Amino acid sequence: MTDPAKQQRKIKSPVYEANEIPKEERASQSGDDAEAETEVKKHGEGFEAARPWRVAKSLLLLREQVNAMFPTRSKASDGTIGDPAHQSRDSDHNPWIVDGPVGVVTAMDITHDVTHGCDAQKIADAIHANKDPRIKYIIWNSRIARSYIKNGKAPWTWLAYTGSNPHDKHVHISVKADKANYDSTKSWSV
Repeated sequence: MTDPAKQQRKIKSPVYEANEIPKEERASQSGDDAEAETEVKKHGEGFEAARPWRVAKSLLLLREQVNAMFPTRSKASDGTIGDPAHQSRDSDHNPWIVDGPVGVVTAMDITHDVTHGCDAQKIADAIHANKDPRIKYIIWNSRIARSYIKNGKAPWTWLAYTGSNPHDKHVHISVKADKANYDSTKSWSV
């Protein structure tokens, strides 16, 4: 029997024009993922984030799995791409990663909707417990868990999140910046 967590799936990631932000892909606007590394610092001044963009395939698969598990869940706080306000700050909701001529968004928010079964705590706990190698960090309910050491704190340790958005209406998932991780179509253990 094949382990579903090891199966690869065919996932399409539509490419959008730089100024095209479909409603279903819009991320929250207030202080989301304020602890993201600054890509401008990595790439230098004048780094241009405005380009055609798409969402990381690993995140589209995660959303597909969550939608299949909770088909009537609210999507009010779902989102991937940041609005123009996001582009002025560090955020994995920006298409900083470059894959050919296209930018890739490596963050996704999934709405907390326990009324319809979608408990963001359970999603965060499942991803955290599995220590999925694609994960950069998870933010949920004023806590953050990174897959890497930062400021001497061990990987996968839940720490206080100090960004202005407490992430109590959605769980934020960021994946790593390398293609093998952000475009992996291995099923998630959620």
